[in-house]
Amino acid sequence: MSEQPTPVPASKKVPLSAKLAFGSGGAADNILYNGMNSLVLPIFNVGLGVDAVKLGYAIGLPRILDAIIDPLIGNYSDNLRTRWGRRRPLIFLGVLFAALFTGILFSPPRSFNVDQLFWWFLGIGVLFYISYAFFMIPYSALGLEITDDYNERTRVLAWRPYMGLAVGLTIPWLYKLCFIIGPSEAEGARTVGWIMGGAALLLGVIPALFLKERVRSGEHEPMPILRSLAVTFQNRSFLALTGCTLCILLGMFMAGPLGLYLSIFYIFEGSKEQAATFGGISGMILLGSGFLGLPFGTWLSSKVGKRHAMLWMLVLATIFVASTWWLFIPGHPWPSIVPAFVIGFTLNGCFLIGVSMLGDVCDADELDTGLRREGIYSASMEFGKKVAIGLSTLFSGYLLSMTGFNQKLAIQPDDTLLAMRIGYILVIGVTLGLAFLCIWFYPLTHAKTTEVRRLLDINRA
Repeated sequence: MSEQPTPVPASKKVPLSAKLAFGSGGAADNILYNGMNSLVLPIFNVGLGVDAVKLGYAIGLPRILDAIIDPLIGNYSDNLRTRWGRRRPLIFLGVLFAALFTGILFSPPRSFNVDQLFWWFLGIGVLFYISYAFFMIPYSALGLEITDDYNERTRVLAWRPYMGLAVGLTIPWLYKLCFIIGPSEAEGARTVGWIMGGAALLLGVIPALFLKERVRSGEHEPMPILRSLAVTFQNRSFLALTGCTLCILLGMFMAGPLGLYLSIFYIFEGSKEQAATFGGISGMILLGSGFLGLPFGTWLSSKVGKRHAMLWMLVLATIFVASTWWLFIPGHPWPSIVPAFVIGFTLNGCFLIGVSMLGDVCDADELDTGLRREGIYSASMEFGKKVAIGLSTLFSGYLLSMTGFNQKLAIQPDDTLLAMRIGYILVIGVTLGLAFLCIWFYPLTHAKTTEVRRLLDINRA
């Protein structure tokens, strides 16, 4: 499997300043989404006493609303006409209000009882997720528009996870910071929430202020939302790409609990404390694997093309998923780092290439429709991801029960551990295999995307 991509013309290279400006939005995203989620249960459940079941509803309902409104925001952004462009005003206002509601969320009135705290979290959470969506969907669309060069697009988009992962190193310490700042975690969270909001605002407004939109506002006629969705979900390339992403996420999130329990009950033979310590160490190592996977994915796609690079990395990930049969060893945890490292390395590269391929899909869509619709494509992709994560959360519990796992037992029976090992490999292996098939039938090769850009240049001339 090989292709011969052309080098990036000097006129189409994106300056480092623009890449950094774009990447700063990824850092803001990590603070807003992962930072906020990392504190919800420790602060509202443990610190303030809100019932965990009610809190689950308060967390889940705004996310469902978020998934529903994503395509509406994407289409609105595609059709918006202002003197500042289609994306930048929404990015600015979205991150401004998302940062504001982050601070407000962790500063409820001290007189509130647990029921009032539940309604506080639900109400502010809804406003937060709406604001977050108005920031993230236009921001993601803007990233696809920065350049139309096949290889340079991947290099530009890599800066979002680069800077997001870098900021991610601070996320595990936010809970500890709450204790350092305040007399209790709940009091400290009041200040930490505003610190998070301020940092996200400073980083998130940079793309809105310093990036230029390549597509002029009002350049194209608007497309109604229902027709836009119909055209989007009839796009074979988009469906293949979305199917691949959905399969990868579905497999990883469904098998995640199995991996955790295999660590506790198989590798560490029931020692939760040892498994937790090793989990912290391995988590840092896996973060490093993500950093390394991004430049590797960029390099490989420049050599063999995005489609073939994705296929090779899916194959490599599948091989190392199978290797867990031999590398998950009771009493010997370190060999288990090897498959986890390679899987994180390859799948981070896959996600980067997949986003870049979505930009190529938007180019082909422009040739067919005459419209630039990065907003609706970004939103529809996000909707697919949230569906995958939601389904995996639903099925993972059933999958665990099918293995015979009994949470009351400190030591699990051998047949349960065997079923968990087999289930872990099969679930991830099968979903990665389906992801491979989706990309195998993805029609936009490098040669086709080159022809698409040639025809677009003619039409724009």
